[in-house]
Amino acid sequence: MTSGNTRQEGGDDDIARLALAMHDNSYFFLFRRGLVIRFSRDFNGSGDQLLEITRENGQKSHLIRVFFTPTHRGDDSFLYEADLIKDHGKDYEPSINRGKHRFVTRSAELQIDWGSEEVQGWRYDVERLSKTPDTLAGWVEADLQMLVRCREGYLCGRKTILTNSDLAAYVTANVSLEDLKARLKCSKCGKRQPHVRVF
Repeated sequence: MTSGNTRQEGGDDDIARLALAMHDNSYFFLFRRGLVIRFSRDFNGSGDQLLEITRENGQKSHLIRVFFTPTHRGDDSFLYEADLIKDHGKDYEPSINRGKHRFVTRSAELQIDWGSEEVQGWRYDVERLSKTPDTLAGWVEADLQMLVRCREGYLCGRKTILTNSDLAAYVTANVSLEDLKARLKCSKCGKRQPHVRVF
């Protein structure tokens, strides 16, 4: 069920899609928008999944809260596919991974108006972050920054941001996007071929 003024434009699936896209870009939303995004893969042993977005400043109330439930429908109406994790609800017994399942929105809550400037800003951020230019000059022209994350992920955890000015300097030096990606090396563990995305 949708709360607040969200029924006028943004339905449950609209809110859920926005929340999922924000989750995909959680690093950006934490450091640029001060939002904490938590995804529970098994809510209370039910197999349902919960995505909550709150402010980093410690306020307990959520801005967005979406419950997802597995579906057995064979059509393409699902929002995402993920492992279905189920807890026994008993101490000392491991959770069970029941394999890939498709999930749909069970309910969604948005605590601010769907038409508010803040929500419109999040939607703009998601749209901008979904576009990755094919050339380094394209990154500069679109006024984008580059998030570079070590390919070792949690084993290393090193991240850095190349500003638009940094990228412009590479363009001036006739460095292509492919060349830049090949040159980048983690300053912590030395691995090459980092994950690169719009920031």
